[in-house]
Amino acid sequence: MKNFGFLAGALFVALFTSCDQDIDLTADWQNIPIVYGLLNEADSAHYIRVEKAFQDQNGNAFLAALEPDSLYYQDATVRLLNLTTGKQATLVKVDGAAEGYPRDPGDFAQLPNYLYKVHSNNFPLEGGDEIRFRLERGDNLPEVTADCVVLSEIQPQGLFAGSNLDFSEDDDITFRWRAGDEARIFDLTLVIHYDEKLAGNPDVQSYSLEWPMVKNVKRSGSSATIIAKIFGLEFYKFLEASIEARPDATRILTGMDLVITGGGEAVEQYISIALANTGITSSQEIPIYSNISEGRGIFTSIVRTTVPDLQLSAESDNYLKTSTVTADLNFQ
Repeated sequence: MKNFGFLAGALFVALFTSCDQDIDLTADWQNIPIVYGLLNEADSAHYIRVEKAFQDQNGNAFLAALEPDSLYYQDATVRLLNLTTGKQATLVKVDGAAEGYPRDPGDFAQLPNYLYKVHSNNFPLEGGDEIRFRLERGDNLPEVTADCVVLSEIQPQGLFAGSNLDFSEDDDITFRWRAGDEARIFDLTLVIHYDEKLAGNPDVQSYSLEWPMVKNVKRSGSSATIIAKIFGLEFYKFLEASIEARPDATRILTGMDLVITGGGEAVEQYISIALANTGITSSQEIPIYSNISEGRGIFTSIVRTTVPDLQLSAESDNYLKTSTVTADLNFQ
């Protein structure tokens, strides 16, 4: 269920732990739905966050935000409709905290952390399926809708379990993969696994580091093959910055997993707008992207592929052990 990189940062956090912090809590009262949903055909269950923006009638919206009755719809009905197959499912209201997704502390009530859930066996997804989100709020309010296309599987090129990665200290390393037309933007994360043993202690501790190698990679033109490059020395710099140099520690790199996460057009627009005003010519008012009718938020699809059990090439392994960048880490 969990993802990596920017797509797991802004979007995953929005889905499982947050509300729309850009809503003005002191504005005139309106019934504004806030919706976040990320569909992945590989997930065992699909979750959608549905909340509302509000104004407390007594004027203290910040106190009201701590009250679940003010934050959540009481009688909402949430459905997903597969426009490709015609199948429809009604989602069940669950407490995200009980599902392993607690809400971060902040301006909004932490418990309960309501989400709407459907198991994948009750609503199976396939790449290319067009899915419609439907929210009925009651009180004769308009139905809230949003559409997305389920992303197909990403296919790494030239890499498979057990492959060697060559992080040359003076050259780029290139990654290639193929993805369906609907996938528009990608993150690459390398999960690095190593064992550590301290002198005088027989116990071996295992650790994993997540290195966000490349973010926001966009496809070039209409090509189905996407290419990302990173300077090889960055691998060793990341390890140097992430692991404490200890003369009493010996370490062994046990393997690496390459995680490629892709997002569709809605994700691309969401990120582009979020980054639009970060330069010296940016305006004071940051625009907000939403593809939710009658409200705010994002309903979209993501896809994730993992290539496990990667190893370093002989040259890279030797550089890890002997270079001035990482020799003090005592990899054996």
